[in-house]
Amino acid sequence: MAYRGHQLMYQCEHQLADHLKKHKEHAKHTCKQLVNHKVKVLTIDGESIEGIVVNVDDHYVFLQVEDQRGFYPGGYGPGGGGHSHGHGYGPGPQWGPPGHGPNPNVILPLALFNLLTISLLW
Repeated sequence: MAYRGHQLMYQCEHQLADHLKKHKEHAKHTCKQLVNHKVKVLTIDGESIEGIVVNVDDHYVFLQVEDQRGFYPGGYGPGGGGHSHGHGYGPGPQWGPPGHGPNPNVILPLALFNLLTISLLW
Protein backbone atom coordinates (compact mmCIF):
# COMPACT_ATOMS: atom_id res chain seq x y z
CA MET A 1 0.00 0.00 0.00
CA ALA A 2 1.52 3.31 -1.08
CA TYR A 3 0.91 6.43 0.96
CA ARG A 4 0.61 9.91 -0.43
CA GLY A 5 4.13 11.25 -0.88
CA HIS A 6 5.74 7.81 -0.36
CA GLN A 7 6.99 5.42 -3.00
CA LEU A 8 6.68 1.71 -2.20
CA MET A 9 10.12 0.16 -2.68
CA TYR A 10 9.51 -3.39 -1.50
CA GLN A 11 6.58 -5.54 -0.48
CA CYS A 12 6.84 -9.13 0.62
CA GLU A 13 4.61 -11.49 -1.36
CA HIS A 14 1.58 -12.57 0.67
CA GLN A 15 2.38 -16.25 0.15
CA LEU A 16 5.93 -15.76 1.42
CA ALA A 17 4.70 -13.70 4.41
CA ASP A 18 2.28 -16.50 5.37
CA HIS A 19 5.10 -19.05 5.07
CA LEU A 20 7.39 -16.92 7.28
CA LYS A 21 4.67 -16.60 9.93
CA LYS A 22 4.26 -20.39 9.99
CA HIS A 23 8.05 -20.84 10.21
CA LYS A 24 8.24 -18.39 13.14
CA GLU A 25 5.41 -20.15 15.01
CA HIS A 26 7.02 -23.56 14.48
CA ALA A 27 10.41 -22.24 15.65
CA LYS A 28 8.77 -20.66 18.72
CA HIS A 29 6.98 -23.91 19.62
CA THR A 30 10.20 -25.93 19.21
CA CYS A 31 12.31 -23.46 21.20
CA LYS A 32 9.82 -23.44 24.09
CA GLN A 33 10.39 -27.19 24.42
CA LEU A 34 14.16 -26.55 24.64
CA VAL A 35 14.18 -24.06 27.55
CA ASN A 36 17.04 -24.91 29.94
CA HIS A 37 18.73 -27.14 27.34
CA LYS A 38 22.03 -26.52 25.57
CA VAL A 39 21.58 -26.11 21.83
CA LYS A 40 23.50 -25.25 18.70
CA VAL A 41 21.71 -22.81 16.41
CA LEU A 42 22.47 -22.21 12.74
CA THR A 43 21.02 -18.99 11.36
CA ILE A 44 19.94 -18.23 7.82
CA ASP A 45 23.08 -16.05 7.56
CA GLY A 46 25.32 -19.05 8.30
CA GLU A 47 26.19 -18.11 11.90
CA SER A 48 26.62 -21.00 14.33
CA ILE A 49 25.91 -20.22 18.00
CA GLU A 50 25.90 -22.52 21.03
CA GLY A 51 24.10 -21.66 24.23
CA ILE A 52 21.39 -22.53 26.71
CA VAL A 53 17.83 -21.53 25.83
CA VAL A 54 16.70 -19.36 28.74
CA ASN A 55 13.50 -17.83 27.33
CA VAL A 56 11.30 -17.58 24.25
CA ASP A 57 8.77 -14.92 23.35
CA ASP A 58 6.72 -14.18 20.22
CA HIS A 59 9.74 -12.80 18.35
CA TYR A 60 12.98 -14.08 19.91
CA VAL A 61 14.73 -17.05 21.45
CA PHE A 62 17.14 -15.95 24.18
CA LEU A 63 20.40 -17.90 24.49
CA GLN A 64 22.83 -17.71 27.38
CA VAL A 65 26.16 -17.87 25.59
CA GLU A 66 29.71 -18.51 26.74
CA ASP A 67 31.66 -17.89 23.52
CA GLN A 68 31.46 -14.12 23.19
CA ARG A 69 33.81 -13.48 20.28
CA GLY A 70 32.66 -10.42 18.42
CA PHE A 71 30.03 -9.42 21.00
CA TYR A 72 32.03 -6.39 22.18
CA PRO A 73 32.27 -3.36 19.89
CA GLY A 74 35.82 -3.11 18.64
CA GLY A 75 36.51 -6.58 19.97
CA TYR A 76 39.02 -7.54 22.62
CA GLY A 77 41.33 -10.44 22.39
CA PRO A 78 44.83 -11.77 22.60
CA GLY A 79 47.65 -9.33 22.24
CA GLY A 80 48.62 -5.95 23.57
CA GLY A 81 46.26 -3.18 24.52
CA GLY A 82 43.16 -5.33 24.54
CA HIS A 83 42.01 -4.31 21.07
CA SER A 84 41.78 -6.60 18.08
CA HIS A 85 41.02 -3.95 15.49
CA GLY A 86 37.34 -4.89 15.27
CA HIS A 87 37.87 -8.58 14.62
CA GLY A 88 36.39 -9.72 17.94
CA TYR A 89 39.04 -12.33 18.70
CA GLY A 90 39.04 -14.10 22.05
CA PRO A 91 39.22 -15.45 24.56
CA GLY A 92 42.63 -14.06 25.35
CA PRO A 93 44.46 -12.14 28.00
CA GLN A 94 42.49 -8.98 27.26
CA TRP A 95 39.15 -10.72 26.58
CA GLY A 96 36.09 -8.56 27.14
CA PRO A 97 36.01 -5.02 28.40
CA PRO A 98 39.25 -3.98 30.10
CA GLY A 99 39.58 -5.62 33.51
CA HIS A 100 36.95 -8.29 32.87
CA GLY A 101 37.03 -11.88 31.68
CA PRO A 102 34.31 -13.67 29.70
CA ASN A 103 30.88 -13.07 31.21
CA PRO A 104 28.96 -16.36 31.48
CA ASN A 105 25.68 -14.44 31.88
CA VAL A 106 25.46 -12.83 28.43
CA ILE A 107 22.01 -13.36 26.92
CA LEU A 108 21.82 -13.19 23.13
CA PRO A 109 18.38 -12.59 21.54
CA LEU A 110 17.96 -14.32 18.17
CA ALA A 111 15.02 -13.54 15.89
CA LEU A 112 12.86 -16.64 15.46
CA PHE A 113 12.44 -16.10 11.71
CA ASN A 114 16.25 -16.10 11.33
CA LEU A 115 16.69 -19.66 12.65
CA LEU A 116 17.63 -22.34 10.15
CA THR A 117 18.40 -25.28 12.45
CA ILE A 118 18.40 -25.97 16.19
CA SER A 119 20.29 -29.00 17.50
CA LEU A 120 19.97 -30.31 21.04
CA LEU A 121 23.44 -30.74 22.59
CA TRP A 122 22.32 -32.13 26.00
